[in-house]
Amino acid sequence: MSVLITGGAGFIGTFTKNVLKEHGYEVILVDNFITGDRKNIEKEDILIEKDIREDGLFEQLNDFQIDSVIHLAAQTSVPDSIDDPAYDLSENIEGTVKMLQLAKRLNAKKFIFASSAAVYGENPACPLNETEVLAPTSPYGLSKMTGERYVQLLSKQYGIDATILRYANVFGPKQSKDGEGGVIKIFIDKLGKNETLQIFGDGGQTRDFIYVEDIASAHLAALKNPGGVYNVGTNTETSVNKLIDVLTSLSDESMDKQYMEPRKGDIYRSCLDNSQITKELAWQPKYSFEKGLEKTYAAFIEKTVN
Repeated sequence: MSVLITGGAGFIGTFTKNVLKEHGYEVILVDNFITGDRKNIEKEDILIEKDIREDGLFEQLNDFQIDSVIHLAAQTSVPDSIDDPAYDLSENIEGTVKMLQLAKRLNAKKFIFASSAAVYGENPACPLNETEVLAPTSPYGLSKMTGERYVQLLSKQYGIDATILRYANVFGPKQSKDGEGGVIKIFIDKLGKNETLQIFGDGGQTRDFIYVEDIASAHLAALKNPGGVYNVGTNTETSVNKLIDVLTSLSDESMDKQYMEPRKGDIYRSCLDNSQITKELAWQPKYSFEKGLEKTYAAFIEKTVN
């Protein structure tokens, strides 16, 4: 079975590629390398270097007989979406619509869409389940919510089975500073350079941090099961201050901290109820926050040494 991964050179795409190959899937990657990393591409990978909004993808992909599409390519920065909402719209909404049209032309049977906890907005009812009202507070969250609507509408019209996965804050080796788990990458980088940590807000703001290998396994579970809308998280709130405490323990170093004004569009509390995906897709996270952070920090140290 052939699976197309958009954003395949990103850190989530890379871990997903590895898991799918281990389970016998043929994987085709598409990436424009605006945020993807060429170091994530291996010699044997099937790669098409192209923007998902460009014409000509069908001709390059048609011979692969693609069965499923995992659509990860996106603009993932909340601050960037506020600074340039038009680009966010183009990448996240136009890009998603074009990938749905492409999936139809390729006769794909499955479409998996990477959504986000940002669609819920500032909702104090943590942990949030999939029936909560969607009320995004940033252009990024709005574009993901709109992308979900297009996936639900067009997949039904096109006869494609669709799965929407609302990620919590994904982190792990290979990640960039952007995205909803990017604070971990930023803090580890600053720790390595002995720089002051800039904390937007009082540090009490919480996120549901999920390790990237658990996201990859959720993609595998989604490929094997009927579609639906699922939160993909750990059902656990972790504060930024707790993150700093764990990093301090791992590094055995103290860190200077500077608390700053909260950023526009950021929510204070976020935690996802994962009971639906654990029940219906037989998926559950294998990594605690502490274990995932330990693996992430170890990978950073190894990269620094080498």
